[in-house]
Amino acid sequence: MPRSLKRTSLTDQATEAIIELISERNLKPGDRLPASGELAEMLDVSVPVVREAVAGLSAIGLVERQQGRESTIATPNSSHLGRLFSLRVIGSAVDDEQVQQFREIVEVGNARLAARNRTPETFAALEAAMAVLASARTAEDLHDADVAFHAAVANAADNDLCQLTLESLEPLLWRLRRRVWSGWVHQGGEFDPIIEAHRAILSAISAGDEALAAGAMADHLSQARIGLEESIKSGDQPVAPSAGFPST
Repeated sequence: MPRSLKRTSLTDQATEAIIELISERNLKPGDRLPASGELAEMLDVSVPVVREAVAGLSAIGLVERQQGRESTIATPNSSHLGRLFSLRVIGSAVDDEQVQQFREIVEVGNARLAARNRTPETFAALEAAMAVLASARTAEDLHDADVAFHAAVANAADNDLCQLTLESLEPLLWRLRRRVWSGWVHQGGEFDPIIEAHRAILSAISAGDEALAAGAMADHLSQARIGLEESIKSGDQPVAPSAGFPST
């Protein structure tokens, strides 16, 4: 039973107590949360404090509120975590270099797990994503296909938290990918090395070689690092999203 709350910061304490209650009762998505009055009595706080706590839980996706009905348990998704990532970046010292560093940690780990956990179905999705990527003929098509390929790697990794993290990073990676591409083109980078790097990842995952898959992903992300460094150096000279690729 959640403890009574007598100290300051009652809303924060009520929030933690409600999370504890959800865990203790093993409540699942769709299950109803006790009514505000009942929660207030259980926690020995006022109804407004409970409502504020539930509102906070709704904001992070753990509770779904419905007008005139009791709140139900929900599952936070990538949009909730993505907003936290974006808000953390705004007004902070987090820059694109740090986003790139974090991406490398997540993506290299995903590739390693994908080599270990791939199934015929998830690998078929990877092959399909690779085919789309290889057929891209504009920068915008490349960005979309690249997102789909890396999402397929995360799916093949078969780890919900890894997949959630990558999906949550997409709002930040959208801008980073375009900055990287501008730098890659500006320093004379071509399309074929990018495609071959993705093929190397696919081949290593197909072979089930975890170390090789991690290395192949790291090699590919070194291309992104080259593009980012050149973009910073050249003052972020833009490249039109609809532009074709440099000739090889």
